[in-house]
Amino acid sequence: MTPTPERRRAASATAALLALCALLTITALTAASSRRTVVVIGASVSGGHSTSHGAAWPEQTDKRLQEADRPFSVTNASIGATRLLTRNDDGRPSALARQERDALAVPGVHTIVLTDVINDIQQTPHQYDPQVIINGFKEFVFRAHARGVRVVATTIPPYNGFPRYEPAGEHCRQTVNTYIRHSDLFDAVLDFDTILKDPADPTRLRPAYDSGDHLHPNDRGHHAIAEAIDLQELTRDTNW
Repeated sequence: MTPTPERRRAASATAALLALCALLTITALTAASSRRTVVVIGASVSGGHSTSHGAAWPEQTDKRLQEADRPFSVTNASIGATRLLTRNDDGRPSALARQERDALAVPGVHTIVLTDVINDIQQTPHQYDPQVIINGFKEFVFRAHARGVRVVATTIPPYNGFPRYEPAGEHCRQTVNTYIRHSDLFDAVLDFDTILKDPADPTRLRPAYDSGDHLHPNDRGHHAIAEAIDLQELTRDTNW
């Protein structure tokens, strides 16, 4: 039986709709597969301890990337109380131990932000030898670079006033920060220390940014960090 004009028009409209749906699906899948990921490996500071919901700097940075229409998203893989080098007292894995699972295995990973190394210094047993921490950095970066993934380091903010603060820890913090700023190990550096420190006493957090425990920044501190991050530098392609 010969189709009526109405049936021919309906069939044509259906075919066009199916073609449009297929095109939209392909476009969505292509866009999703082209997005790249910045993974944050840190502890309670980057995890947003003592902040409002959504106020942590990784979440604010992710929002800035979306608003700037950059093809990147931020995955916050921070775990409170964790260290770079060793498990903590309750068995939470170190950044080195979970690097593969929580960062390198993330689909589309482009950059890892390695942060919150203060826990190696302030937690017991204290690690006050800066060279041991630096060696941990080198191992972390070597693994990432072997997979074509960038590593961005953050300097360690001050913590004077926190109960486990000690002058030996302060000396280690400053020595490690000097290495982070001036070595060529990392692909970029985010200077959290400079952003958060009190100009009147650089061993302490700026009072306006202090949550009250002298270790964790408050909402204003996290906002200051997020606003200071150069998105182009954060998402730059590898040059090695």
